[in-house]
Amino acid sequence: MTDKEQKLDQEEQVEDVVYEEDNPEVTLGGKKKKDKDELQVLKDERQEYLDGWQRARAELVNLKKQHEEERKLFTTLGKQSLLEEIIPILDNFDAAFANKAAWEETPETWRVGIEYIHKQFLEVLESNGVKRFGQEGDEFNSDLYEPVEMVEGDEGQKGKVISVIQKGYKIGEKLIRPAKVKVGE
Repeated sequence: MTDKEQKLDQEEQVEDVVYEEDNPEVTLGGKKKKDKDELQVLKDERQEYLDGWQRARAELVNLKKQHEEERKLFTTLGKQSLLEEIIPILDNFDAAFANKAAWEETPETWRVGIEYIHKQFLEVLESNGVKRFGQEGDEFNSDLYEPVEMVEGDEGQKGKVISVIQKGYKIGEKLIRPAKVKVGE
């Protein structure tokens, strides 16, 4: 190859390079464009996987929370069911204690034993989140108390519980049975 031919060949190569720089989409065999397209596809695919993973992770966290709430609900419902069967027994204890004359006639050893059993019942219920309520002198609250009778009372007894007919029960904040009371008016 002569010097002139070499020079012409170099100029053609320079023109190709300038042409490629001016238009990066056109390259030798379209390789640069293909690489850009593949890179964009990979980026899109990566973002899609990341979004899916984040969604799945959030769904798992929500599912765990929902499962824990349902477990607590089932536990509370089981306790509530058992408590509804035990409440009449506790009412019988209260009725026995309320009849002072008959209670005093009972031999002392029996009284102490029965009072101890009653106390154990209440402690077990309390340790399981059951609260017994309804005391004379409490402020009347229509959410917790069922008024059986309105009674004339002193000025200080207005809107207060005068006497408790039947104790109320709740598990946590869930009311199982309202207390039946006489209220001062």
